[in-house]
Amino acid sequence: MVPQTRLHTRRRSLPRFLVIGGLATLAHWGVMAQLLHLGASPYLATGWGALTGLVLNYLGQHRLAFRSTLRHRVALPRYLAAAGTGWLLNLGAFAAVLAVLDTVALAQVLATGGVALINYLIADGFVFHEQSSQDLP
Repeated sequence: MVPQTRLHTRRRSLPRFLVIGGLATLAHWGVMAQLLHLGASPYLATGWGALTGLVLNYLGQHRLAFRSTLRHRVALPRYLAAAGTGWLLNLGAFAAVLAVLDTVALAQVLATGGVALINYLIADGFVFHEQSSQDLP
């Protein structure tokens, strides 16, 4: 069972996690839109947008959502591993839901929602979890 203080922390960090993730997504789309407007290829535009969103999301989650004191040399590799896992989960969930519902928009919304919850649990329990770092050499 999760101690009461841990539940209290989760109640405070989950809304911040969602807001920061949403803002990072908007930054991704904004950078992508600007680069497309300037004539960049869609692949270059989404690549730079995604990188912008990734960096902003990491910094926001580390500093604001979880208020982590972990050094970046510990937290950043964990975050990148979690982001890669989330990307694969999103792809798998999207494909599974699309196969059943055959609606792209709904499949993406459901996949994103489910993966966001899983990403939060991974971030809270591993990426920014202070006690996990004590197990490292």
